[in-house]
Amino acid sequence: MPIPLLISNLTNIRYLTGVAMTFGMMIVDGRKRSLFVDSRYIEKATKECVKGIAVLPMDDLEQCIASYKRMRFESEDVSVARLLRWEKRYRKTRFVPSTGVIEEGRRVKNAAEIRSIKKACSITDRVMMEIPVFLHTRGITEKKLALLIENLSRDIGADAMAFDTIVAFGNHTARPHHSPTDRLLEKNDIVQIDMGVKVNGYCSDCSRVFFVGNVSEEQRRVFILLVKIVAKCTKRARSGATNHTLDLCARKMLGKYEPCFTHGLGHGVGLEIHEGASISTRAPKQTIKKNEVITIEPGIYLPGKFGMRVEDTILVQNSGGKTLTFCSKLLPKGCKNG
Repeated sequence: MPIPLLISNLTNIRYLTGVAMTFGMMIVDGRKRSLFVDSRYIEKATKECVKGIAVLPMDDLEQCIASYKRMRFESEDVSVARLLRWEKRYRKTRFVPSTGVIEEGRRVKNAAEIRSIKKACSITDRVMMEIPVFLHTRGITEKKLALLIENLSRDIGADAMAFDTIVAFGNHTARPHHSPTDRLLEKNDIVQIDMGVKVNGYCSDCSRVFFVGNVSEEQRRVFILLVKIVAKCTKRARSGATNHTLDLCARKMLGKYEPCFTHGLGHGVGLEIHEGASISTRAPKQTIKKNEVITIEPGIYLPGKFGMRVEDTILVQNSGGKTLTFCSKLLPKGCKNG
């Protein structure tokens, strides 16, 4: 008989029940599934919880745990202090650490999950299309542009942002996870945007580069190379490929710029902006699966000069990856070499 699983990770609880909460617990014992909530969520959970799951008051949790001789728990979510409290309170229950039980199932998306991600990607595309207009706003700064992006995202249907929007001007683009500042946009700056939104809890993720004024020959060369890498790696992102194979494909194409690619090629996307597969040779080897959603995001970063990252959210299929973010990756017409 499988050992019952005590679930404390709120994202996993949402995945299993359909209920978004800030506090709650769940026990899965074979086909028996019980959701424990306090008075704040009784009505919400009773209304929204998927069929087949019992919604119970949090006061019942203690007696339920005490009835088991062994109980698995999510070791990556539970602190040492919390585990010690459980062991002291439930002296007749042995707690067994487990990892990735629910997370592994979350990797493959069903039709409803894919629809939500596609909608999030569509909103992201629409926002990205407005960036060139925003860049003509007088006195635009990184912070102001980030705020415009986030406000527009919500105006056209996003429930929330998937993560803190990255906006970088000029040499700030050499920082992969730059936090927006009060820096003003200047003539001939390049602009890096990395953004995503949530729809029904599911995330999108997209990075684009925009050009203001002249483009140097090196910037043009780097940009075109990254676009080619995204296209090739997307074609290779078929079910059965490995995270290592995809990452190595990108690194081989980078040539002399490979040392300037300082992170993995991508990651899984779903209820969390990073979940499931890590598309990197630095991570344990994984096989990507049909209907898994991942990102392809090669980058080149030249400290003190500039950096670029081009990223799409894609859906893994048997024949290759299907792009879900369609906003332009072309150099704008009229760009001149500096």
